[in-house]
Amino acid sequence: MDEFHRSRFVLLSSVSILVRNRNVFLALMVIISAFKLVLSLVVPASYDLRDMIMLFGSGHNPVGPWIALYPPLYNQSTYTLEQLAAWSIAAPSGMSFSLQLVSLLFRLPVFAFDVATAIAIYYAGRRIASAVGGRWASLLWFVNPYSLFSIELLGVPDVVATFLVVMTFLFLISNRHVLTGVFLGLGVLVKFYPILLLPPLLLYAHAKGASWKKIMSILSLTLVGLLGYIGWIFPFGLTYLTHYTPVTQPLPFITGESVVNGAALGLILFYCLLGLFVRKHKTLLSLLLLTLLVYYALSNPYPQYLIWAMPLMALDVTSLAGRGRRVLFGIFYAFAFAQWFFLSSAFLTPSGYSLLMIPLGGNNVPWYSQAIGRFFDSPLHGLFLPMVSSGFYASVLIYAADLTRSFFGIGRSGDK
Repeated sequence: MDEFHRSRFVLLSSVSILVRNRNVFLALMVIISAFKLVLSLVVPASYDLRDMIMLFGSGHNPVGPWIALYPPLYNQSTYTLEQLAAWSIAAPSGMSFSLQLVSLLFRLPVFAFDVATAIAIYYAGRRIASAVGGRWASLLWFVNPYSLFSIELLGVPDVVATFLVVMTFLFLISNRHVLTGVFLGLGVLVKFYPILLLPPLLLYAHAKGASWKKIMSILSLTLVGLLGYIGWIFPFGLTYLTHYTPVTQPLPFITGESVVNGAALGLILFYCLLGLFVRKHKTLLSLLLLTLLVYYALSNPYPQYLIWAMPLMALDVTSLAGRGRRVLFGIFYAFAFAQWFFLSSAFLTPSGYSLLMIPLGGNNVPWYSQAIGRFFDSPLHGLFLPMVSSGFYASVLIYAADLTRSFFGIGRSGDK
């Protein structure tokens, strides 16, 4: 064995201990949790989190049902809008203890859902593979820097819907159809996108022999969630159905120049093809992941929306996929992170630059903010952005194409 392969073997053996030993795995998760909480304490408010707070303070914009977690924090006698605005431009080194406490408190609910998602991923991985596979998938989700930026540091509710979708997947592969409908309906109530997963869920349930009564329970409970989502937006005006805010999400079927836009037509065609091949497709996981990737390819979602698909990707590459798709996942992940970095240049402000929509400084801009600013202002940024975006969407399509191999009897089965 040469030096390279010996080093690789030692590294893999060391990493394997982290997930094969339950106590070591739990200790690692605690360490990662502590790291996330420390960053939540010292990082200024993201632009989305700042805007969400301002929207609530104005009283004229929808904030969503999940904001019920926050009543003590929004007490205007405790924190004024001016204090909260100062939080979003404060440099980490200049944040007072009170601002650090606000920073942590506003991010604790999403941190809790981050942990809950990791636990749900573990049980889903254990169900479709093994306990070790579940730990790998849970670790891949929880240690992922993209998750850290998208959840704790942005502080917006996408992870709440992500958790509910993972629970939906777990209950359906466990043949608990009423709970499947309950959690999918709750997911739609918080964020619109889980409604996109309804057709493949119904098709899969039908292909697996579920009765019409069970199928209708999933459908009806999901529609109740959809009515709830529209209900908390509608009083504030229809514009919130077509424009992004930190708590709402544009409805893809009614945005664009026409009533039914290109993304909607593409999804309808995709669902029709899915109906033809669903009996040959043996894994619900791949069906749901493929649906989200097709949505990515047809629309132009915000970068943080990638966490919708990341739990399913983590389960796929650790429990079902072969080495080739794991390499593809690494490429996909690298392009996704690079694209978000380049797109964050759209959020330049007089008080500093940003990194992945997180401000890098206040009035006294630190050296790292200045360095990123010089890069954003250089010709290299304009050169690399289209290349990175093209690479990202190409990797989306390639990953989706690789998932369709089981349509033709190629690939591995997974769901039990």
